[in-house]
Amino acid sequence: MIHARSVRLAAVIVLGGAVALATSACGGPMQAGAAAVVQGQRTTDATVQDQVASIVSLVQHNNLQQGDITDAQRASLAKAQINLLVQQAVWQRVADDHGVTVSAADDAKEHTSLVQQARTSIEQAQASAGGAPFTGSDDEAVALADAESQSSTGLSPSTVPIYTHIQALITAVVNDTAGKLHVDPNDQNSLPALQAAILPMLSKASTEINVKISPRYGSFDPATRQIVAAQASWIRPTAAQLAAAAAAQQQQQPQQ
Repeated sequence: MIHARSVRLAAVIVLGGAVALATSACGGPMQAGAAAVVQGQRTTDATVQDQVASIVSLVQHNNLQQGDITDAQRASLAKAQINLLVQQAVWQRVADDHGVTVSAADDAKEHTSLVQQARTSIEQAQASAGGAPFTGSDDEAVALADAESQSSTGLSPSTVPIYTHIQALITAVVNDTAGKLHVDPNDQNSLPALQAAILPMLSKASTEINVKISPRYGSFDPATRQIVAAQASWIRPTAAQLAAAAAAQQQQQPQQ
């Protein structure tokens, strides 16, 4: 994950992850070809495969990993795409429950900040390694910086807008909560109060959203409160998908 810019984001990204673990336990009969249905929005296996292909292509093109991507890595990347959908639904429900709104301008501001951080991070890494300048799109830059980070969330370029909206929702909810508590959301000392207030909101929201996830993407272990990813060797992007992802990235590169 790209590093949060303030205490308020660092405080609740952890909370968001905890709720994502809880809500991802939801299951039920799935339609053929469906990876997940979140709040009535269906995501197909093909979409997830394409997202994984785009990450694999980005990682290999930028020499972040030597050798093949393992089955376990593919399973983790696939699970990450579903996890983002669940997090977005949870935070959106919290915002709706408390009358908090996020505008397109808020999303755009968040995206600009993420892109600036990502490109700075990539430039610094390339300068240290003596590599060629990165010429990909803004969303590819964010996904690449995420892949290079020690706390990667498995972002694909196409899920960067979802991640951006989640961060905008988090910012809005935390600011709203901090205002009601009369605390500074950027003060480290405010963390306990913010966590105590927001955790119940997230727990409530996780029971209100409608989530169905194919067990092929993992299962929830109540004993450890963790999602256990399936050893999904079937999550294997085809040569055609990898070629399409590489071609799409090439088309988005600016003309020299």
